[in-house]
Amino acid sequence: MRKPGFYLLLISSAILLMGIAGGWLIVSASQHSLVEQKSTTAGALTRASFHPAPFLHRPYYGKQSISQRTVSYVDHDKPWYENDGLFVRYDGKQWKDNSIYNCDGGVNCYDGHNGYDLNLWFEPVLSAAPGTVIRAGWYNPLNHNDALGLWVAIDHGNGFATAYGHLSQITVAVGDQVGTQWQIGTSGTTGSSTGPHLHMSTYYLPNWQATDPFGWTGQYADPNVVPDNYLWAADPGSSTSVPNLSGNGSAIYPGAILVDDGDDGWSSDGDWNRETAQSDIKGAMHWTATSSDDPSASATWQPNLPASGYYEIGFFVDDNHASSSWVPCTIYSTDPHHQNTELKHTVYLDESHIGTFSSPYGTVNTGAQWVSLGTYYLKKGHHGRVMVSNATGEDGEELGVDAVEFVPLSKQ
Repeated sequence: MRKPGFYLLLISSAILLMGIAGGWLIVSASQHSLVEQKSTTAGALTRASFHPAPFLHRPYYGKQSISQRTVSYVDHDKPWYENDGLFVRYDGKQWKDNSIYNCDGGVNCYDGHNGYDLNLWFEPVLSAAPGTVIRAGWYNPLNHNDALGLWVAIDHGNGFATAYGHLSQITVAVGDQVGTQWQIGTSGTTGSSTGPHLHMSTYYLPNWQATDPFGWTGQYADPNVVPDNYLWAADPGSSTSVPNLSGNGSAIYPGAILVDDGDDGWSSDGDWNRETAQSDIKGAMHWTATSSDDPSASATWQPNLPASGYYEIGFFVDDNHASSSWVPCTIYSTDPHHQNTELKHTVYLDESHIGTFSSPYGTVNTGAQWVSLGTYYLKKGHHGRVMVSNATGEDGEELGVDAVEFVPLSKQ
């Protein structure tokens, strides 16, 4: 099994290099890091006059509250990852020194933390509000174990942005318009992470100043340098849901239409190697070398659907021979409003942080894993399918493929 090692990025004091959807953004050091930015003034924002309307919704399916999912709070004391031994929660409660790492019923009070860590194990991640995607890709293209890893950020057009980190795949690109609670990716453990979860931060634009969407209810002045207001909508839950493909580990979802590598419905071009392992679906998988040039190998999964409708599509990532961090998965579906029109959408998937790999905190083992590629309308007899190629932009890595499952939304 090949998994990527560590990379080193040297940044001078004059500039910062930020990976933006496969490119580079050069900013002055005085603007600080995009997510770890420190501000010394609230500028024109005043706690007395600025009261934005609540607009955020939960970034996941289901009815569980944010509190039920929270594993780490925002620190109101210097929320730019300054480790000063003091953590202040939104209600004014404080923890000092060693207590900050286990502060309230096992929830982590990570010193200087600028967002909420939510317990999502390879689950769909949803946009908290409508807006424009302004970041989608690796936070640091040269070090995939850095910061938020694979991330998405959305400008909501009201002075706020939200960011979603440690993702295992992204379904959106910079410039995309999204609505409320549209799937923008799947949670994971990329970047500086101890295990699968979602990191969600809320910022004031244009200076990326972190704010707590639960506001401030303490009985003394809020230590944050910008106003903290309650930003959750009155009914923030999701009115819909999809099958939780990761809920049963590596098990096939009940009622899924499975297309395994080597089965009817699976085809391939180019040079593929077959390997066997107990953790693989039906005991076997295929892999090929990645390419930084044109594709030299591809694989396609085309199900025999029992009926037309919406399907949640899951891609199985093995814990062996799967080290690519930018797998292009193209889904061919049908426009539900114009059913003779084929749609094509590409999702980018990270395999390198699934299975056993090295993180900044030591060795992590997620096991082999189903990863949601999103929900799509597939019409019976219209050749809906998933295709991947080895044109990942990388040399020296391995692209692993196994089964793809197509789960009708009625099978929840």
